[in-house]
Amino acid sequence: MKRCNYWFLAIGTLLILTLTACDLHVGSQVLSSSIVDRTIHVIGSGSVTGEPDIATLDVGVSVEKETVAEAREEAASAMTALINSLKASNVVEKDIKTENFSIYPQYDYTDNGRILRGYRVNNTVRAKVRELATLSDVIDGAAAAGGDGIVINSIQFMIDDTTPLQTEARNLAVKDAEAKAQTLAKASGVTLGEPITITEDTSFGGPPIQYAAAEAAFGDAARTSTPIVSGELTVTVNVTVVYEIE
Repeated sequence: MKRCNYWFLAIGTLLILTLTACDLHVGSQVLSSSIVDRTIHVIGSGSVTGEPDIATLDVGVSVEKETVAEAREEAASAMTALINSLKASNVVEKDIKTENFSIYPQYDYTDNGRILRGYRVNNTVRAKVRELATLSDVIDGAAAAGGDGIVINSIQFMIDDTTPLQTEARNLAVKDAEAKAQTLAKASGVTLGEPITITEDTSFGGPPIQYAAAEAAFGDAARTSTPIVSGELTVTVNVTVVYEIE
């Protein structure tokens, strides 16, 4: 009988310890959830504009001939003249990079099926122009050198060093986030605490001038300098901040 009592006592003690451990675990989860929920999430934004000081020009040639050899030869000649023109306009060799080279068959489609018309060779480079005052001359020179095979894909204006603008935009974004968090805290009747996490996302505004616009400008290249307007670029920083509620 004594032995049975010992067994019952041991089993009861083990059951109490198990239930106590479960209660502690549940209590820990509730406490953790409560702490995590006592936060305010806000997104702050700051934007600063600046004038571009460099531009990248995607330019090249596209030639179609009856044979690959003829198309490649004419494209090579036109591209060599184009690159020499870029260098003559003070675009240094390290700022000229081949972006694409391709050869494709060209077909005419008839009721009887497709008929091989010839072959097209495309060759384009990306040139970085560091002196914007010379950009019009660079474009006009490239158009003249490339001849009827000239292709302009885009002109992209950029700011070489965006660090100062990013710093200013970042400060504005953080102030914006804090102001929003303070407003939410006051409206909710709570006290805003310290930021727990901060994440950042930066974007640069100002789309490239596409080929269609550039092609229209080239129509008068022989009579007058191609007009190019760089405008302004916008640097935007967004920050996501999580504040603790005291």
